[in-house]
Amino acid sequence: MAISRRSLLTAGLGLPLVGHAGMAFAVSGRGPLAVGASAETGGRFAVRMITGQGADGDIVDLPGRGHGAAWRRGAGEIPGEDPGEVVILARRPGRFAVVIDVAEGRVKQRFEAPQARHFYGHGVFSRDGRRLFATENDFDGGRGVIGVYDAEKGYRRLGELPSHGIGPHELALLSDGRRLVVANGGIRTHPDSGRRKLNLATMAPNLAYVNSDSGALLQRFSLPEDLHLLSIRHLAVSRDDAVCLALQNEGPRNRLVPLVGFQRDGTEIALAETPAAVLKSMRHYCGSAALDESGRYLAVSAPRGGRITFWSAKERRYLAEISVADGCGLAPAGGVGRFFISSGQGRLFIYDLTRGRETALYGGAPGLAWDNHLLAL
Repeated sequence: MAISRRSLLTAGLGLPLVGHAGMAFAVSGRGPLAVGASAETGGRFAVRMITGQGADGDIVDLPGRGHGAAWRRGAGEIPGEDPGEVVILARRPGRFAVVIDVAEGRVKQRFEAPQARHFYGHGVFSRDGRRLFATENDFDGGRGVIGVYDAEKGYRRLGELPSHGIGPHELALLSDGRRLVVANGGIRTHPDSGRRKLNLATMAPNLAYVNSDSGALLQRFSLPEDLHLLSIRHLAVSRDDAVCLALQNEGPRNRLVPLVGFQRDGTEIALAETPAAVLKSMRHYCGSAALDESGRYLAVSAPRGGRITFWSAKERRYLAEISVADGCGLAPAGGVGRFFISSGQGRLFIYDLTRGRETALYGGAPGLAWDNHLLAL
């Protein structure tokens, strides 16, 4: 694995970066790290980690295009003492996953989805960190599944749970440590057909609550029939289990439909009222969603429209937007209204919604394109 080495000091922390044969950066517990997959010059794919002060770690190559990431927290009692590991999952229809030791800055191992499955690029760990749940496609069976991997035994596959839908994408573990909430996008695909969508006429997206032990369906919520082409893809969940949804419209482009939704407890999905001009600027497509540290504010990206939109999570209403060309990746950056934001043009910055202030971390590195998602450690 080729490594691009950068020897920097961690800005503002007074701690040197420690060199390893992988990523190298300081772990201090004084602020979040932004973790994101990227495309690099020459057709190379990688993962980068950047501190909230802008200091850069080394780059770890990936065998293909990465998508989302899952964090397995360490066992240390002191913040930063044992930051654990991060698993980078392949973008559909990739089958690889790469495990990175955060403190040592090295690749610990690589594992794959079974031959009859591929990843959808998202995963989440159980509360005790022993199991990784990853959304997958049973492409021959035409159904979504959640692969279950044993993190304590080399990510050996334990089995799978039904996602109770087609095309499961992002998922989250709720506060009880038992329930998974899964965004089933409703779109059937098959590796033999590339990225072609095979069932638009019969699409049936849903939001499913699944027992993480048995796979039993606990609750399932769908959109009205006339919105069956509105794919439920990404979500963000608050500490008290309010679910925020970011949607993608597969329907006619001459019809504006809501692209942000909310759901909680046993209530149906509520689609947010949005000014028509904002919906038009979002161009039918949301790429990512994140709540800030306080849970008050929701950020939803619309990369095709070059917009990042902001919402009141409690009042379920639109607040503001900023222009970010090909902006997609989002993660909480610590504090109220603060978000990491990345773009396909190489930019990475922190935006403070409450002050309308931007702090640049990357200005647009030549040949660098951040992928769709960020993870904040």
